[in-house]
Amino acid sequence: MMTELQNTYLVSDEQRQFYDENGYLVIKGLLDFASLYNYKQRFLQFCKGTVERGNITIVKEVSLRDKGVTGENLINKLHEIHFDDVFMTYTEHPRILSVVSQFIGSDIRVMNSMFINKPPGSVSHPPHQDLYYFPFRPVEKIIAAWTAVDDVTVENGCLYVIPKSHKQGILYPHASLTGASRLYHGIKHSVPSTPGSDQDRRVDLEMSPGDTVFFHPLLIHGSGANVSGRHRKSVTAHYASEHCEYINPRGTVQEDIAVEIETEAERRGFRVSFEDTWKMKSKPITMQSKL
Repeated sequence: MMTELQNTYLVSDEQRQFYDENGYLVIKGLLDFASLYNYKQRFLQFCKGTVERGNITIVKEVSLRDKGVTGENLINKLHEIHFDDVFMTYTEHPRILSVVSQFIGSDIRVMNSMFINKPPGSVSHPPHQDLYYFPFRPVEKIIAAWTAVDDVTVENGCLYVIPKSHKQGILYPHASLTGASRLYHGIKHSVPSTPGSDQDRRVDLEMSPGDTVFFHPLLIHGSGANVSGRHRKSVTAHYASEHCEYINPRGTVQEDIAVEIETEAERRGFRVSFEDTWKMKSKPITMQSKL
């Protein structure tokens, strides 16, 4: 018998302490099967071209593009899904928002969202920090949610994290990667570990459908290559407090990505700053109507 999940999820003191210490927290079975099924079916509709893409950006796997594969076997990501009628039920899911609000407060904006598909043969995503892409602060008011739609294993390219790597408060220089999709950047050099920390200990996050990891924007993480014969699907969103303020990334380690995002926007016919790009694509959430 399936038990209906409550709309809220209370983070325990032990879970909060684990997040603060390690920079991430996995909550098992946070989302229900019916929701995951709906997200997967919506993704397949985009793969087949049976629905209008609207403002959603479809990203193809560079390493597979020249091999003649199509559809689900080629598409790697759907970006900016938080305006889609189906996918917004993830980015505004009451159980997700319940947890997010306990970390960053109840005045929330969804800043970024993706449905991620790793077809067999997909390459790894190198170590990076999500804050590199974000021109808003403070870091304590930003959090990511990442939910497994399929079983996620080392073989099909699960996430990995470096526990405690957020604690130094450092945003490392990143660089564009040879052969990767536009805007895929990774940390330039090896990250020095702090004595007594676990920064050199990579933890693979194998997860079951519905399991959700929440993580800090400075946490170093990545994902492995998919060397299995099946797809690896997940859905994710980044949230920030409405009280965050925008910064000027010029002259910082974020300057390169700022220029690249502005160039990409101009390629699409928009002349907007790095900061305004995020302002335009983010979306406020009214918590009272969700919980």
